[in-house]
Amino acid sequence: MRKSNSTFKTAFVSEAGAQLANDDYFAFVELDDYACYVLASGITDFESSEAAKDAVEHLILSFEERPSLAKSTLLRYMEETNERLLSSRSSKRLKASVIMLVTDYEKFRYVTAGNVRLRMYRQGRFILNSSDTSLANDLISKGETDTPIDRHEERHNLYAYLGKKENFSPVVSKKHKLIDADIIMLYSKGLWENVDEQEIDEIVEGASDDPHETVDTLEDVLLSRQPENLNCYTIAAIFINKSYRDPERERKRLRYIKIACIVLVILLIIAIIFYIFSRIHQKKIQEFNTVVAETQQFMDAGSYVRAQDSCKHAIELAQDLGRDKEEALLKSDLMLLDSVVEANEWFNNRHYSSAYEEYLKAMRMSEANDVKIRDYIQTQLDRIEAQLNMTQFMNLGDDLFRKGDYDAAEGMYNKAADRASTIHDPEGREKAFDAIEQVYDKRAEIRKQAEQALDDKKKLAMSDLMNKGDDLLAAGDIEGAQQAYLDARNMADNMADRMATSDALSKVGEARDKKALEERQSAEGIIKANEEIEQIEKQGDDALEAGDYLSARMFYVTAIDRYKATFNEPKVAIVTEKYETAKARFAESQNKKKAASDTEQQARDFYAAKNYAEATATAKQAKEQYEALGMKSKVDEMDILIQQIATDNAIANSL
Repeated sequence: MRKSNSTFKTAFVSEAGAQLANDDYFAFVELDDYACYVLASGITDFESSEAAKDAVEHLILSFEERPSLAKSTLLRYMEETNERLLSSRSSKRLKASVIMLVTDYEKFRYVTAGNVRLRMYRQGRFILNSSDTSLANDLISKGETDTPIDRHEERHNLYAYLGKKENFSPVVSKKHKLIDADIIMLYSKGLWENVDEQEIDEIVEGASDDPHETVDTLEDVLLSRQPENLNCYTIAAIFINKSYRDPERERKRLRYIKIACIVLVILLIIAIIFYIFSRIHQKKIQEFNTVVAETQQFMDAGSYVRAQDSCKHAIELAQDLGRDKEEALLKSDLMLLDSVVEANEWFNNRHYSSAYEEYLKAMRMSEANDVKIRDYIQTQLDRIEAQLNMTQFMNLGDDLFRKGDYDAAEGMYNKAADRASTIHDPEGREKAFDAIEQVYDKRAEIRKQAEQALDDKKKLAMSDLMNKGDDLLAAGDIEGAQQAYLDARNMADNMADRMATSDALSKVGEARDKKALEERQSAEGIIKANEEIEQIEKQGDDALEAGDYLSARMFYVTAIDRYKATFNEPKVAIVTEKYETAKARFAESQNKKKAASDTEQQARDFYAAKNYAEATATAKQAKEQYEALGMKSKVDEMDILIQQIATDNAIANSL
């Protein structure tokens, strides 16, 4: 339909020039809705090549199968043709420059690879040309050479052509509009190497509506130059005497306008809906902020029931807005308000014990809130305390004691004792002190149970080590048995279990005696035993120097027994003196450890009493004592305790 309503005239000439065979090939096909024009020029160092013909035929066939102006389709035509040339069974590699022009009789697009060219004219004047995919063209574009491309030595050095194995990259133009009287020229290097573009422009400018005359004139000019070694040349002229005009263009334009209007209306509706929802969202945000502010105002004013209702509303708004963080904070506030409101109800109904417990619960939850609500809670607690008598304080303390809140129970018992003193009730005061002692006993019991559980665990481990030593000794592994007994001795010493320590030392001696007995059975064994005794004495010296006085005593005792067995009385006297020195130093070390432990306990007592200044100073003193004793683990414990004291002190100061 498009072809019958347009007038395209095509003429061409293709000759071998001074070559033995023509390596150029031109063909075109004009379908109802599309037309395709292809010019290829073989790239060869031998007499003739079928590359150009194969390339043109394949491109034309590809176009006929799926005609299109799409850029991707044109590139696919070229890539498939390139693969065809590369897979050819010819003994010689096929290569060609090519340009392909596709049109729908209304507009056109071309794709090129190599140095065959396209040149377009409108109203006789040049308006468009293709660019060679050559090094010469790149150098000229970059301004690196002044030599015209038609005479540049790199004009045939191509970076894109059909038959290239890797990085094949043809150039595709954008779409160009066609109007009546447009002229498109396609030509190979045989023409552009010998005829300047200005001459071509002059000939086309004076052309009629017959393309044959233009082609013939250009050929005459080329041949009149009589160039030496004239390359194959092909000249094709496409005269668009009448381009296609779409009769439905106006209808399409109106349809597009309607579609655009519909889309615009839809977008406008979406924008309005978005605006409405945005306004609703903004109103919810404003309402949320207002309700949150009202909640705080009610809390500041002491209207906790109204604050409770307002806080519930704020939580609902936070859920709608997806504000999880604010929702969590508001829920925390609501729990506090619920507790205060419930405590107020107990108070108003004169159930002071229940009210007091609920107010205490609210006070613990109010630590993250402002001072006003804590002041209110404290005021209510004071009012309740003024209403309660000694017996009620005792009952409240008993309830707290049964629930395991020993600190709060102690506080109630102290208040009961104060109230008993105020009313001169010595029996009631004694009863309160007995209850306080009960709290202390309970705490001591809990602490003792924890210590007993730890001791039981250590005793079990120590028993396992002793059994392990017995098994190793029975198996003849005296060294392993000694090590197991030594480990058991160290554990018993840490637990201050003298009997277990003595048993472990006895076992160590037994193991060493057994080993000594075996070695004394031979002369070599005796020599070895003497060397071992000296080594044991040296181990004692090393342990004494390192401050391990228990190990030093153990080694010295073993050495004394061995020296006695060998009747070496001088060495017995010397080692006995060393043993006494180790014993004295051990006693001194134990006293220092006890002093450090007492200092640590004093620091913890100050900390429990919330006397943070004294706790910090005493903990630092204990740390220095442990550092002097080389007890690294205890030094680390003191660092942690000092940090905890500092943290609690900072929290107390902020509150």
